[in-house]
Amino acid sequence: MPSGYTPIYRVSKDGIDITGQFNDRTTQIKVDLQAGNGNDDQCTITVDDRDWRVARPIPGESLQIWLGYAEIGLAYMGSFEIDDVTFVGPPRSIKLTGKSTGSNDIQKAPAIKDFENKSISDILGGMAGKTGLGVSISGALGDIKIPFKNQVVSNLHMIHELERLTGAVAKVVDGHLMFVKRDGGESASGVALPTLVLQPEHFGTWQVRYTSKPGYGGVKAAYFDKDEMVRKWVDSAVGGGLGGLANKFTGNFNIGQLFNSKEEAQQAASSQAANFKRAEVQGVFDLAKGDPWIRDQQTLIVTGMRDGINGSYVIDKVTHTYIKSTGIKSQMECKQPGDGADYAEASKEFMRPGPGELLGEYLRTHPEINPGDLSKSDIDAITEAGRLP
Repeated sequence: MPSGYTPIYRVSKDGIDITGQFNDRTTQIKVDLQAGNGNDDQCTITVDDRDWRVARPIPGESLQIWLGYAEIGLAYMGSFEIDDVTFVGPPRSIKLTGKSTGSNDIQKAPAIKDFENKSISDILGGMAGKTGLGVSISGALGDIKIPFKNQVVSNLHMIHELERLTGAVAKVVDGHLMFVKRDGGESASGVALPTLVLQPEHFGTWQVRYTSKPGYGGVKAAYFDKDEMVRKWVDSAVGGGLGGLANKFTGNFNIGQLFNSKEEAQQAASSQAANFKRAEVQGVFDLAKGDPWIRDQQTLIVTGMRDGINGSYVIDKVTHTYIKSTGIKSQMECKQPGDGADYAEASKEFMRPGPGELLGEYLRTHPEINPGDLSKSDIDAITEAGRLP
């Protein structure tokens, strides 16, 4: 196993490799991969403009970014539309910031005003159709009907509301509006993804925080029973899992919205209860060696450390940063599973990179991992290794 790795990156525009235009100039590339909640994947590229000879970048261009190591390959970070160019000094530099390609388009699309008995597929398909985006919805999420009527809201507000009510992750990736189950450990096509297992040797610094806030013991939601013509309530408990904090509280959080059916109300109550459970335990893990193959919403087991740190997590946000002077850094912001699941007991595949080994190297050297169980980004990362000069 190699003890050292040479950090590299690739930048393309419209399918053409333009990395050569950035070499000897790029001082930093930072990529944030985020699990929805109104947040887009983002990138920031900082370029050395010491002699004012860099061609002026133009907002609106889309760039595709890869990060990785010469000894392993490149991991695809995504396609980003540059929406902000800032000239900074001293020292003289240019900072380019962008969001996942297509995310700006979905914000600009006209808002749908009539939501009465529309399904998630109808609503998201309508939004995406006005912008030319594709739509990928996992499982039965697309069939859920939303009890809104004649609301005038922005697309961002609507998408975030759908996430909250259904317990999903919504984000735009490479020109596709994705809507997948949060903490589900599945791709948008419903394929189960392996869980990553990390030990103390994989980490540089870490922080795990427990909190009693918001402190609800359960969630209640109301629906209108059309047969009996009365309002009825359903509830979902907040309990179990890594923290076990909610057992100290008995108060309920009441969702103010009146739902059309018992099923819709139960879905909303369960989703909100899971959100409260996730908020109880939050971990931040800086990796000893940057690993750009790690993604948001990847399920994670931390082991070999003390009680209170060991356990199951879901990566809510991961930041990969290429720094010319120091290499690649990766930071994972994690929450405990919303259902309190113990991934060590789950009957699924596990990826166990050894001390100092990167996930990309593990994937390439373990052919027993079914490529059908990996995301497109992981597959691209593996195949890229064979394309390096």
